[in-house]
Amino acid sequence: MLIENVENQLFRKVAPFTIRHIKRPDLYTNDPLAERVFDQAGREFQAAPPITLHSPDQLLMAGVWSATRECFIINADGRAMREAVAAAVSQLNECPYCVDVHTAMHASANGGHPLSKKKSANDNSPIDRAYKWALATLEPGSPLLQNPQISAADIPQIFGTAICFHYTNRMVNIFLDRAPMPMPAAGSKFMRAFSRASLRFFGRRIVKLDGEPGDFIMEADDAVLPEEFSWAHSNPHVAGGLLRFSHAAEMAGDEAVPKEVQELVRSHLNTWNGEQVELGRGWLENLVQPLDKKLQPSARLAILAARASWQVDKKIVREFRQFHEGDKALIQVAGWASYAAVKRISGWLIAPTGQDKSSSKERKK
Repeated sequence: MLIENVENQLFRKVAPFTIRHIKRPDLYTNDPLAERVFDQAGREFQAAPPITLHSPDQLLMAGVWSATRECFIINADGRAMREAVAAAVSQLNECPYCVDVHTAMHASANGGHPLSKKKSANDNSPIDRAYKWALATLEPGSPLLQNPQISAADIPQIFGTAICFHYTNRMVNIFLDRAPMPMPAAGSKFMRAFSRASLRFFGRRIVKLDGEPGDFIMEADDAVLPEEFSWAHSNPHVAGGLLRFSHAAEMAGDEAVPKEVQELVRSHLNTWNGEQVELGRGWLENLVQPLDKKLQPSARLAILAARASWQVDKKIVREFRQFHEGDKALIQVAGWASYAAVKRISGWLIAPTGQDKSSSKERKK
């Protein structure tokens, strides 16, 4: 109980100081939907900044939480594998915050054994296979994506975890500091090691938490799961979480992202095949130049969120705020664009057929 109380204080009162560009969230709000998110997340995971930073748009926060919960948190027995996937995707997206958190959490879930980043050809455990697969999720057509060596029963959560972190990494790169806790010299080698050790300590409790699958806190009206997420249909709870995420992200886009900007982002992403952006921002200026000058700040933010989230800086945010007051539109544009990118990535993921259908919960990792 003491450890849990200390942990709650760290996540609710200290960790929010890592949030930038927007006001720190009120975790004691009376908003009914936000209150349900904070309560459920607090019981089954933590009311952590990657979730709570979305609080200016409660519907989007609830959608992100619904997907994260069903894809990543539910089924504690398979957590070590999903933490490995989260760490791998975070490496791809150059998200030091998430790399530190999920490398440490993987060790907590995997009996203290760290995640090896040097994979030999002889490594063939379920965790190793999932890790290697996750590292290939920005390589459409890769043999690892064409024929993933992952149990069919684990596919929805493993694929879903990858999608959740391709989204989360983008939002964290924009709205959170590089380190999970605000500390002096937080980016130094020593302090990062100290932070990871602390996360492993607290993670031993967190990774054992679980919940009832499909215990959704929001409705999705008559929304339909996009075809890009069709691999999730074999697990109705994962599909339901992704449906709510998709619905909330599309609603955010309809509310805050001008149609011309939506069309530009979608057109650009339709030609993207996982490659990194060019050096500098000439490529970005060439993309936004045809738009009306009043739309260009939204377009810059959206395209960078989708393609190079680590490049979003104070200047990009300041220019956006010249035309949009408050934090809600900022979160909505970045969230919708991040969702548009992961929707593209999700379409590259191919579920295997004819593999072992036992899940990680039914067999030893």
